[in-house]
Amino acid sequence: MNSIRLRGPADILAALPYQLGYHPSDAVVVVTLKDRAIGLVQRIDLPPEEHCGEAVEALLPALVRERPDSVLLVGYETRGGASLPMLDALAHSCDELEIDVIDRLVVREGRWFASDCDGGCCPADGAPLSPPEDTPALADFVALEMAPLQDRASLADQLRPDPRRGADVDRALATAPAPDDGSGRALAVRRLRWLATWAVVSDVSAARPPIDGLSPEEVACLALSLRDVELRDAVIAWLCPGTLPLDCLDDDLVDQLRCSLPARAWSAQPATDISVVAGRRLQSRIVELCRAVPDAQAAPMLTVLANVAWWLGDGALARTALERALAAEPGYRLARLLDRMIDLAIRPRATA
Repeated sequence: MNSIRLRGPADILAALPYQLGYHPSDAVVVVTLKDRAIGLVQRIDLPPEEHCGEAVEALLPALVRERPDSVLLVGYETRGGASLPMLDALAHSCDELEIDVIDRLVVREGRWFASDCDGGCCPADGAPLSPPEDTPALADFVALEMAPLQDRASLADQLRPDPRRGADVDRALATAPAPDDGSGRALAVRRLRWLATWAVVSDVSAARPPIDGLSPEEVACLALSLRDVELRDAVIAWLCPGTLPLDCLDDDLVDQLRCSLPARAWSAQPATDISVVAGRRLQSRIVELCRAVPDAQAAPMLTVLANVAWWLGDGALARTALERALAAEPGYRLARLLDRMIDLAIRPRATA
C-alpha cells in the first residue's frame, strides 16, 4: 500500500476518524508514532476523573509492547476541559515510561486546540478541523473504500440483526438437519459442501454477487458450519494468515481449504492498495452475514468477523462484534479469548 502522507496535526486529526472507522466523541485517542509513521491507535471513553488512573493502566500494556518513538494524545470532548484529567494522567505515565509525548491536542465543537502551546503561535479559540476536501491524504483513504461512520453507536447499528433476513434464516436453521459428529467420508463431504459456500463469501473480486444473493438456506449452512470447531478454526486460519499456522490443522482439512477457497487477495505482505481493498470487501461481506444470522446461532460468525477485523486492524469493529457475540452466548470461549487479546493489543503477525 502506498504510504499515506500526513503533513501535521491537522492532517492527523482529519485522518483519525478514517483509521478508527467512526468519528470519536468524549474519548481519548493515543496515536503511536514509529519511524515517522502512525502505528497503533488506541481509543478509550473519557472516564470520571477519579477513574483516570485505571483507564491509563488499561492502555499502558499495549503502549509498552509497541515501543513507539513517540505518541500524540488527542482528547475529544463536548464539554470544555473534560478530557484534560485523562490527558494529564496519560502524559505523566508516558513520561515515567520515557515515551516522548510530541503533543496533546483537544477537539471540541469542530475545532482543535494545542493544550501545551505556550508560544502564542496557536489561536486561543482553536483552529477549525480541516474539511476532507482540503486534506489530500484523505483521497487515499477514499480510494481504499474507507469512510468513517458518524459515531461509535453506528458500529453497533451496522451489526444489528436484519429482522427480515434473520426470520428467513431462522426458519432454514429450524429445518436444517443437525450435523452429527461423524468422521471419514461423510465428514469430508459435508465440509466440502460448507467450504463451497465459504468460497462465495471469500471471493472478493468485483464480479462476484453480493452476500444478499445467498439464499437463507446457504446462510444457515454457513452458520452451522462454524459449530464444527475444527472447520471454524480452519476458516479463521485461512482468512487471517498468521492467526493459526495451517500445519496445526488436519492435513486433509488443509487440502480441502486449498482446493475449495480462492486465493487470499487481502494477504499481500507488504500490503498493497489492492490487498487493502480486498480486505475491506471481505470484512463487509462477513458483516452482511452477521446481520442475517439470528442471535441464537450468531456467536461463531461474529467471532470470525472479529478475528478478520482485528487482523485487518479494525479494533472498533472487532470489539463491537464480540460485544454482540458474548451478549448472545456469554460462554463462547473463542470470543472471550479474542476479547482478552484485544484488551492486551495482541495482534497476529500477518503472513502471506
